[in-house]
Amino acid sequence: MVRDLGTSWTVQVAGRSATYSDPDRNCPERTKIAAVFAALVLEPPDIVEPSPAPPIRESTGSIQPRLPRTYRLDLAPEFLVAPGAGTRSSALTWGGSLRGRASGEHFGLAAGLEASYPAVARVQAFEMSLARISLDTSATLSWRMAAAEFGIEIGPYGALLLAQGRGLYVNGSSTRIDAGGRVGLRAQTIGRRVSPFLALEAEVSARHFSLIVNPNENVGTAPRVWLGVLAGASISLNHGH
Repeated sequence: MVRDLGTSWTVQVAGRSATYSDPDRNCPERTKIAAVFAALVLEPPDIVEPSPAPPIRESTGSIQPRLPRTYRLDLAPEFLVAPGAGTRSSALTWGGSLRGRASGEHFGLAAGLEASYPAVARVQAFEMSLARISLDTSATLSWRMAAAEFGIEIGPYGALLLAQGRGLYVNGSSTRIDAGGRVGLRAQTIGRRVSPFLALEAEVSARHFSLIVNPNENVGTAPRVWLGVLAGASISLNHGH
């Protein structure tokens, strides 16, 4: 039902009604509006609600978190021996080692400083004192078993070697810059901020150095192999460890 009210008009369909303003009395426009109103009343559109988002499933895989990088500082006394060769007897001495290390789950880097008290060796009929200070860098490989960690270290080293005659009227001396390769084996406990460790190492010189006891007398060559045993403490530098 449509009623003309002059400047406005009403439409009623199935008990629903609406009033519209139309000062221009535009009959074609009123027909269109009435048709749309009737269609909406008789066949209202279906309102489709958006479907809920699928739930986020938590991963049930066995992805293991990566171990954080660890930083440690090793402090230890060191016992050194240079095995005898040719006309030279073995040299035995002691010293100290300071080593910093950074490692991930398996691989890492280490750098160390070592110094030793002069060792005494007999060369031919002479006695010689041998002192050395060495610096080294190494690549490390480590793995864990229960409450212990084991590792291997390989890298180059450089050293300052001082040789001096003993008990002579004029004690000659010679200072050399040494260089070569280093390999080490290491074991320590884990789970503590300060952990004990034990290490074995070998340094092999790449060169021969002459030993001078008198100002102009060469009596042999310096040791090319130094073997060391270290037993000390490894300190964790990670916060909270």
